[in-house]
Amino acid sequence: MEYVEILRARRVLTWYCAVLLAALAITAVSMVSGHAHVGGGHPSIALSAILSGCAFGAMIVATCVAPGLNAESNTLAIAWTRPVPRPSIVLRYIAVDVAAIIVAYAYTFAIVLAFCALLGFFGHIFADADIPLALLNGLGCALMWYGLIMVVAAPLNGRGNLVAGLSWGVFVVGGALWAAPFPAAIHTILTFVNYFNPMTYFAGGSTDDNHSHHVLMLNTEILTLIAWVFVAVTLVAAVRLWSTREV
Repeated sequence: MEYVEILRARRVLTWYCAVLLAALAITAVSMVSGHAHVGGGHPSIALSAILSGCAFGAMIVATCVAPGLNAESNTLAIAWTRPVPRPSIVLRYIAVDVAAIIVAYAYTFAIVLAFCALLGFFGHIFADADIPLALLNGLGCALMWYGLIMVVAAPLNGRGNLVAGLSWGVFVVGGALWAAPFPAAIHTILTFVNYFNPMTYFAGGSTDDNHSHHVLMLNTEILTLIAWVFVAVTLVAAVRLWSTREV
């Protein structure tokens, strides 16, 4: 049954990779034809900042593959008749999706490096000490987003894509509105929502201990740790909910 998810993940990655490659090709053509110019000095670029930015690619793919198991709601009754434990089937789906998210992260990173080389910035990229932390933070937030969609969509047959789509509005818009001067009641609701918002824990390349991350004023190490705790909790909950649900 996980073969269906492999095909779905491959389709998502194919489209995602094609779009990024097309953007790179358009930039290359513009450079060759003289329509694009890069002027001014070339500032130094930390590799950790690039890795943080690439996390958005992983988040996009995470929200695209997360509804995969939900899309099979109508055929789960057949899948459960296989001589394989239900948690094992769910874990296979998750493994395929996590692999797709990691591939998307790596591919985005490669494309960004290609853009930097094309624009003449590659020589100004430097490796810094925050690379492992940036990678863990970005991947953790992407997988946290994935896990939350899996949990919320579990009881909603055929509504996985809706949940994934709405999550962008809730997490991105909700995070942006948190600092707005709303009445206390609305602000309390926004605060509660943002505790479960992957963007709240996304460091965005900043490892300054005094940096304010919306609701939480914590350093990047703690934010990353909390994000991975969410990953563990949501994935365990997803396995439990999907393997015990009635079909």
